Amino acid sequence: MSKLDFSIVNKETSDSFHKQKSVIKRVLAGKKVACESCQQPLILVPKNQEGHAYINCKKGCTNIELEVEM
Repeated sequence: MSKLDFSIVNKETSDSFHKQKSVIKRVLAGKKVACESCQQPLILVPKNQEGHAYINCKKGCTNIELEVEM
């Protein structure tokens, strides 16, 4: 059995995390950010009763759940 190289997976995961973090920062700063899939603007949906807010597009291609302290 060959040994798996997780460095590639780790790099992809890290890149994805930083990209998502950048999107969140730009949306929260009020900047226009388009969904990568449908090019619709991403919007901030205020927190619900469970204390979660979302950043998403109208089609739902992008859906980032945010935990918000009450």
